[in-house]
Amino acid sequence: MAKRDYYEVLGVKRDASPDEIKRAYRKLARKYHPDVNPGDKGAEERFKEISEAYEVLSDPEKRKQYDAMGHAAFGAGFGGAGAGPQWEEFTQGTGGPGFDFSDLFGDLFGEAAPFRRAGPRKGADLEYEMPVEFREAVLGTEKEISYQRHAPCDGCSGTGYRPGTGGGTCPQCKGSGAVRASRGILSIQQTCPRCGGTGRLPGTPCARCGGTGTVPKAERIRVRIPAGVTDGSRVRVAGKGEASPDGGPPGDLYIRIRVRPDPRFRREDDHVITTVKVPLLDALLGGTVEVPTLGKPVRMKIPPGTQNGQRFRIRGKGVPGKGDLYAEVQVEIPRRLDPEVRKVLEGLRGRL
Repeated sequence: MAKRDYYEVLGVKRDASPDEIKRAYRKLARKYHPDVNPGDKGAEERFKEISEAYEVLSDPEKRKQYDAMGHAAFGAGFGGAGAGPQWEEFTQGTGGPGFDFSDLFGDLFGEAAPFRRAGPRKGADLEYEMPVEFREAVLGTEKEISYQRHAPCDGCSGTGYRPGTGGGTCPQCKGSGAVRASRGILSIQQTCPRCGGTGRLPGTPCARCGGTGTVPKAERIRVRIPAGVTDGSRVRVAGKGEASPDGGPPGDLYIRIRVRPDPRFRREDDHVITTVKVPLLDALLGGTVEVPTLGKPVRMKIPPGTQNGQRFRIRGKGVPGKGDLYAEVQVEIPRRLDPEVRKVLEGLRGRL
């Protein structure tokens, strides 16, 4: 029987992109895979046909040859002159160039996917909200915090079993937590059914932790907050989260930063902005003003003719090593004028 057009097999147009070809293959492969249709020879043949088409159309060089010469480009089979169908390659799980067959199996088997990770699990992560002052967020700081977490039980060393009553290596998986099983034409790895992926046999539950392997513990640690953190950012403290329930590594602690606003300062990226009030005559004639910073205040010269809203940069007074401080001028306009001052200013009207 004559071979069908590969584009027709996958249901795509001849100008389909590589991503469109891959999506079409994934959809059809999930539908016709032999493990989804056990004993259905028609589905198996259809799956072979789909796989053969994808093998050619997913390879840019083979696709170019096929577009030019059709099936004749590959002789009796495909994958090279005189070569037979590369069905074995697909049953071995390669799935063609650039295709991760484990993605397909994950969709087919759900939680029982063949490449599900087995063995001890990492402990859960914890999150702690920490308020910091504006200055601390910009310059960095170190703080001591107290919080509760679950730590490995001292009574059973985190195994969950009373010492000497069990918890030995699982003989079925030899402690790996995983076994190999056959699913139709495939040999896959899955969680060991005897130990549930822990690699250990159950024993008598520990009286102190009730078999969980962990106990509540009050922690008190010092945390370094790096310079330049922003509101809502997180700082990771490795290994200070919950203990693993089955002997794996502990989780991490994440410090979520909440920056308290400061009435004198605001942030623009790594720079700090502050407002400086400048008397009218100093703005007109020049002068000096005191500028607040996150450390000691500094004196800054005001050149003649300074405008309202004008900014002056003070280097190195923002985020250390990255930012500066900008003093934004707010010219103070007198609300009331002495009669003599008013008379002088009236004489200058039109001349300024």
